[in-house]
Amino acid sequence: MKLSAWVIYVIGLAVALIALSYALFHTKLPNDAEARMYRQRTVELEEQAALQSRAEKRVSDAVGLVNTAAAKWKQVVATRTPATDVNAGGIDLDVNGWQLSVDTQKFAKNVQRAINKQVVRGGVRVTQAPTAPRPDVNSPVNGLLASYYNYPAFPYPVLILDLGQVTVEGTYKQIMDNVRSYASMPRYLAMADGLSLTGTGDRLTGTYRIQVVGFIRGKKIYPNLPEGAAAAAPGGGVGGPGGPGRGGPSFSAGGPGGGGPGARGPVGASNAGGG
Repeated sequence: MKLSAWVIYVIGLAVALIALSYALFHTKLPNDAEARMYRQRTVELEEQAALQSRAEKRVSDAVGLVNTAAAKWKQVVATRTPATDVNAGGIDLDVNGWQLSVDTQKFAKNVQRAINKQVVRGGVRVTQAPTAPRPDVNSPVNGLLASYYNYPAFPYPVLILDLGQVTVEGTYKQIMDNVRSYASMPRYLAMADGLSLTGTGDRLTGTYRIQVVGFIRGKKIYPNLPEGAAAAAPGGGVGGPGGPGRGGPSFSAGGPGGGGPGARGPVGASNAGGG
């Protein structure tokens, strides 16, 4: 049977549509979709690369800021903190409590000397001088860190002194130089505020308040000591109680048939009775 030209044309058109459909749905569209996916993924990777680059720069900037702050703090530590040696005017907290009690009294005197030297800077005449407080020598040694060095109220030992009001006399320049000099007080961080001036001409009176802070350096802090009354001593008499904190000397009464008072016992402990 001979097909007409119209039928042949329709069959050819159908075959062409089938081929085109196959190429479209099985080749072009999947390839286009895959290409879009790759392009989108490329954009995402480029964005992530940009984010990573910015993150690395932020990390680098942060490290630089930390190093700069550390370098500045090293300068502060070297010149604006007390020494770690008592003989050099500072304090060492890595000693037993009784020794720390003695050393703190020396340290408090050295703090007062530093303040006395500072308060006259600029050539002023001091009419009301500040006094640095000292810890009570009879207070328990285990409470010294908390009461004087503010530890563990702060995460590190720090001396904080509110020295109250200071009054000085001098010229305007002398008084201003005196007040500004606290910003560079050796071994301590000091602040003077609330300045008020009275008088006329070159005879002025300046009144202000000062605060002094001393960051205490050290790698270790000696642990607390066992404190309290000593137990009764064996032997002839009953031992006297050890003193609180530092513990003063104690004596015991002589035993039956014995002589006079017993020998002096060690610090914070009681002695056995006399023979």
